[in-house]
Amino acid sequence: MNRYDFLVVGGGPIGCRAAYKLSKAGYQVAVLEKNPSVGGPVCCTGIVSRECLRRFSIPPELVLKELNSASVFSPSGKSLRLERSEVQAAVIDRGAFNAWMARQAQDEGVDYKLAHNVTDVMINPDGVMLKADRRGKEEHFEAHALVLACGFGSRLPEKLGFDRARDWTVGAQAEVEAPDLAEVEGYLGRDVAPGFFGWLVPSGGSTALAGLMAGKEAGTRLEAFLALLKKQGRIKAVTGKPAYRGITLTTPRQTYANRILLAGDAAGQVKPLTGGGLFFGLLCADIAADTLHSALEKGDFSASRLSSYQKEWKRLLGWELRLGGWAHRLYGRLSDARLEWLVALAERKGLAARLSASSGIGFDWHGSAMLHIVKQVVWPSARRPSPGTPANNPQEERSHV
Repeated sequence: MNRYDFLVVGGGPIGCRAAYKLSKAGYQVAVLEKNPSVGGPVCCTGIVSRECLRRFSIPPELVLKELNSASVFSPSGKSLRLERSEVQAAVIDRGAFNAWMARQAQDEGVDYKLAHNVTDVMINPDGVMLKADRRGKEEHFEAHALVLACGFGSRLPEKLGFDRARDWTVGAQAEVEAPDLAEVEGYLGRDVAPGFFGWLVPSGGSTALAGLMAGKEAGTRLEAFLALLKKQGRIKAVTGKPAYRGITLTTPRQTYANRILLAGDAAGQVKPLTGGGLFFGLLCADIAADTLHSALEKGDFSASRLSSYQKEWKRLLGWELRLGGWAHRLYGRLSDARLEWLVALAERKGLAARLSASSGIGFDWHGSAMLHIVKQVVWPSARRPSPGTPANNPQEERSHV
């Protein structure tokens, strides 16, 4: 029997961070990862904010490209460009980042149990017991409590009584050659990604990442998107195999139970509008570690005691996730004609310049930006006829601005 103070299921960045924080506090911690290694290819753009870089001390050598501008293209190709004088975000090497997070945890004394697929979790009055399959051999692990950072699609949370994801999508991405790409590009429209969007992200040198999110037929839609980018001359060639990733768009009702905490994608700590979960997940990993530290000091790992975890992370992120979910649902109902109209209206009203000039709008905290867009564009437009109806009197239109 392998005994530890705490166990973490999942060797991605969120699990690594939780393990690192717990080990740094003086506890014996093990990470159980089903894959034989960490740091392999992942389906992620790797875009992180300056705040994320600073807060988690991400080394400069992991940064592939710094970003201060982006262009959004309507279904017909009209563009809306946002730019700031200072760097707002960076593209990091996600595979190397994952490996760095694991090394950081190992340097603090965390044990990594690779190729250990957790098959069962048992909760008893004295602790938790995990069964893991390691190449056909069953191993047992015990601890006071555990963090489930097993990502989207794992059956473990459901087996332990947590809700299944009520809404989810699939991200699909491939590495491409795009030597002339200087900034992030976003592509709107139902032909690209109904209810979502496509992206083209520079990742250093002449390489870039092209991808999209789609509720259905993500692979087919990615093929069509790559063909479109090639036809438009935006990319020269596809240089990597497509990668896919399930993305949850909702949070379970509870992210805690007796002796268990959920973190990262497993807890739905993902931006519903963009599918990004790295920064939010890392923040929640810290909260999870602090919660377990406090619980051990009190000798109480009951669901009642661990409920403070959910209260704390929802206090930090709840408003952003609710607003992002609302914005995602609203965006999903927009026709291509409405998207065209809104992009043109945003350009005419100087929305991009206003967003770029506002110091209160951050890369990770979209709430202020979404409220600004609603106030300046969506709400006024909702009071007007849809595109294709007879034109308003110009004087009447100005009265709504």
